Amino acid sequence: MADHTINVCDDWNGSQGNKVTFTNNSGQGCVISQDGSNTWPFKDGPPLPATGSIPNGGTLVTHLKNPLANNTYTYGVSCCANQVPKTVTVP
Repeated sequence: MADHTINVCDDWNGSQGNKVTFTNNSGQGCVISQDGSNTWPFKDGPPLPATGSIPNGGTLVTHLKNPLANNTYTYGVSCCANQVPKTVTVP
């Protein structure tokens, strides 16, 4: 399985079960949340982190669910409000 290091404000591609490290360089604390009733693609949460926020300059490690069907999944990111929802595309 691949490891991904992703800027929290970027869209990205991954595969089921992949390890994901979100980096936050937005200048503020950040929470990753479910986009309405859309499928939550991550093993942990929602939200991420479970309490508090990812501090500016900080990281958060999670995994994509396994199994996870091939699709494009959306999620909210509080510190990137003008650029949400964010997407992860599973092949």
